[in-house]
Amino acid sequence: MDRNAYQSELDQVQFTEAGRSALTDALMAEQAGPPVQHRSLWMKRGMAAVLAAVLLVGTAAAVTASLWDSFFGRLDPGEQAVVDTLSGGLPGAVSAGGAMMTPMAAFGMDGAFYLMLEIQAPEGTVLPPLDGENETYQLFGDDILNGEWLELREPDGGDPAISYSTEFTWLEDPDPADNTLTVVLSILADGDLEGKVLHIPGLWKQTDGKAYTEIFSGDFDFVLSGGLAEDSLLAVDVAGVTAQAPCGTLTMDRLKVSPLGLQWSYHYDENAVQAAAAENGRDAVALVTADSGEVVEFSDIAIPDTELLLVLKDGTQVDVASSFSKGGSGWMEQSGFFARPVDLSQADYLLWGETEIPLH
Repeated sequence: MDRNAYQSELDQVQFTEAGRSALTDALMAEQAGPPVQHRSLWMKRGMAAVLAAVLLVGTAAAVTASLWDSFFGRLDPGEQAVVDTLSGGLPGAVSAGGAMMTPMAAFGMDGAFYLMLEIQAPEGTVLPPLDGENETYQLFGDDILNGEWLELREPDGGDPAISYSTEFTWLEDPDPADNTLTVVLSILADGDLEGKVLHIPGLWKQTDGKAYTEIFSGDFDFVLSGGLAEDSLLAVDVAGVTAQAPCGTLTMDRLKVSPLGLQWSYHYDENAVQAAAAENGRDAVALVTADSGEVVEFSDIAIPDTELLLVLKDGTQVDVASSFSKGGSGWMEQSGFFARPVDLSQADYLLWGETEIPLH
């Protein structure tokens, strides 16, 4: 890659002119060194990833380009500080059947974990970009009963006693003719993820007709640990805090805030809520048809809820993008997660319905 190409990549990051020139010289020197056997996907997308930090000539600041920019979009310094704080040790690379999966970055806390993996298929395999509509790559196959499923496990192989979701996002591939891909796995749960094992059975190509073609398979297991401490959760005083829902009054029992999401629980008067729901025209009992064809009664229970938002000092409202909930008669517990890390030093208060809950 020539100097103009490096200069173009650096235009995506704010530098002083002298700082940009110095970094370009350093990168050209790196390029002139001995050839690298395994090219990083990030050499093209973010040149600053070659260096841990860059000293800007004429300033006292250091700028670091994050691998996570390709997933979240450009992280501001506060968001990047969150990622750095919640980053721990990386799981080791795992190989099977001539393929390898290598963790490149990871961060998380109680209930949320983000893992970036470089996937290298067996030598001679080409992994071209797929459009995501007619064809897409999957980290699971169609033979679920025989282990072709992406899942969390306990260290002993058992099922974890938590609710969780796993989503993966394929990042842009700078070389569609090679055998590598990069993916980010987002693992969200209503309980602690520390020590859980992420099991990936391999790589498949899936068509829009749900036909799966195996590219490679094996046991690719990664232990989720490091940076998942509960001390990243800030407990908020919610004594006496209530909010109005369409069917009644909610009383907050517990609220914790983290840079990645919220955990809260509340209670309500079950009888009053169901009476209000019936008065508002909601049927208390519905008729449903069982598999046998028998018509049976099913209670249509009203579950009151209202939105909980984090409001920043500049007025920006941060909502919950994904959530889990569980409850019973007169109570509810919820875990919600933001779409990107939040710098809590910029947080002002929480808004529960129309009720403001101060953070400080």
